[in-house]
Amino acid sequence: MEPSFWQDRWHNDEIGFHRSNIHPALRAHWQKAAGDAKRPVLVPLCGKSLDLRWLADRGHAVTGIELSEKAVREFFDEADLDAQRSPAGQLTRWHAGNIEIFEGDFFAWQARQPFELFYDRAALIALPPEMRPKYLEHLRAQLADGAQGLLITLEYDSAQMDGPPFSVHEKELKQAPGFEVKRLSRENVLATHRKFAERGLTALHECTYRVTSDA
Repeated sequence: MEPSFWQDRWHNDEIGFHRSNIHPALRAHWQKAAGDAKRPVLVPLCGKSLDLRWLADRGHAVTGIELSEKAVREFFDEADLDAQRSPAGQLTRWHAGNIEIFEGDFFAWQARQPFELFYDRAALIALPPEMRPKYLEHLRAQLADGAQGLLITLEYDSAQMDGPPFSVHEKELKQAPGFEVKRLSRENVLATHRKFAERGLTALHECTYRVTSDA
């Protein structure tokens, strides 16, 4: 899980985690987390997700963090957006309209002001168990007290397949300091993720949670 692993995945177009459409759980559950307020949204480890554009189209100022320059460049190119680039500490800020993406290491990034909304579709599950507490601690440090977020995870028998993506169960989330979680849905998705069946899985569930940062 060194940065070079993900850089190589993007360089070699080994990006099976990228979706070519908006995640249905975002459409179905975003309002449960955000309500009607058009507040800025933080999206860690965002890749070139189309979900960023969906959030921006609904009036949110969107801030993504992404390690791969290739992913960031492709996001703006595919959206036909002329992004401006500028240095931002150890990272590079790309900006167009109400979307900005900081290219670089999420753990080296600090928010200018705490976010009240966040969205995690493929960040937490990209990390092995030993890295997830550090990720959640850093994420919490970028959020306001009482911030609301939507988290999408996968659950499977880790003895049947090595990640990424990694299996993250509800028990682990409920034990994470700094957050309260409420599961909104749990769906059997193995039939639509045949590549995981080919890797040995006999069951795969996708879970969506509303997450609140502790006050």
